[in-house]
Amino acid sequence: MAQNPKDLGVRESDQALSQPLIRIVQRAKRLRPFLALKRINKSFRVWSLIAAFLRPAKALVGFSINDTVGVDRLKRPIPAYTMLLVLLVGIAGGAYLSAAMTRGLFLSQPNMPDFSFAVTPSVIVVQGSLATFTVTISSLYNFTGSVNLNATSHDVANMTIALNPNSVSLLTGTARSTLTAYVPISTPTGVYSMTLTGWSRNLSHSTQAFLTIDPIPPPDFALTTNSTSIILSRGSSVTTSLTLSSLGGFTGSLNLTATVSPVVASGPTATVNPTKISLVSGGTGNSLLSISTSGTTPKRAYTVLVLATSGTFSHSLTIILTVQ
Repeated sequence: MAQNPKDLGVRESDQALSQPLIRIVQRAKRLRPFLALKRINKSFRVWSLIAAFLRPAKALVGFSINDTVGVDRLKRPIPAYTMLLVLLVGIAGGAYLSAAMTRGLFLSQPNMPDFSFAVTPSVIVVQGSLATFTVTISSLYNFTGSVNLNATSHDVANMTIALNPNSVSLLTGTARSTLTAYVPISTPTGVYSMTLTGWSRNLSHSTQAFLTIDPIPPPDFALTTNSTSIILSRGSSVTTSLTLSSLGGFTGSLNLTATVSPVVASGPTATVNPTKISLVSGGTGNSLLSISTSGTTPKRAYTVLVLATSGTFSHSLTIILTVQ
């Protein structure tokens, strides 16, 4: 008949404890004090020691020591070497048990299959946009099975939350899901929390994600380039890209100009094409900046200034040009 694994674990634990105690007794019997007392064969009256401890109890509860069962047997002297052996075994056994408890030598239950559950802790968006979180589910201790996912937000009633997928299968390793939260433009600014829960059979884990909602910035645009420092040889030219981006719902036409300083004879020239860009809300536009030199352009450093304007809005950028 097959044996219960728990019984085997208990039996192994008992053997692990009993074998060191047996070795302690065997070593104690070989100690010189023990052998000397055994040769002397001096008896020790244990009853006098026991009676000394029982006197306070007799005074408190009023029972008679002489009425105790087995008192006559306790009054008989026992060999002193036996008392020494009992004392040594008690001290050694207590020390071993203390070390076993401290170091965890007792057999413990194995870790049960489980899964871990984590999410991108914090995301910052503006009103009227989408927030995306990454959810990571990992197998622990050979867990296999399907994990169902759910997300709720108690702070914002009109926020739309969706998980894709809302259930993942773990054989081993990890799986991922994407949490998307749509923030209406009417959502008040602030920090909001969402609770994500994953469960599989009798296992369940929860964690929180935080969403920071900032106000929509005022309408504006940005001007950028992919080159902020250019080196040219005399008689050569270069073309770089300019990018204009709508911010905060900006719409309108932008005028572009480019100038080079200092102005010197046969100095570099800079032109943009096109010189006019129209932007829609959330859109981008591009223009090309061309810089040319001649064979007589002085060798030195120049500054190219690009300016974009639209009514009261204006932005500029500078490019360092070095002619060799």
